[in-house]
Amino acid sequence: MIFGIGEILRTAFYIAIAGVPIAGIGLMFLHAARAPQWVWALAGRKQVVWLASLLIGAAIIPVGIPLAVYYCVRVRPEINRVERGELRIDE
Repeated sequence: MIFGIGEILRTAFYIAIAGVPIAGIGLMFLHAARAPQWVWALAGRKQVVWLASLLIGAAIIPVGIPLAVYYCVRVRPEINRVERGELRIDE
């Protein structure tokens, strides 16, 4: 079975397109797993919920992409702020 260069390039393109969302979800999962539990507690969020959500999102890509984007835009900056010691006092 011999494959043509066009078929090989097309397959590589499809793998790259499929790999980008999975890599993004994986990076957000690693960030969520890396942050200590006390940071999550001070941020008022549940680490286990986000880890499970991102893990399920890696299996179901159409669900995982919006979850990873929301985590990246909203949750990740908040976790990073708390980890740096920038606590917000709610009134």
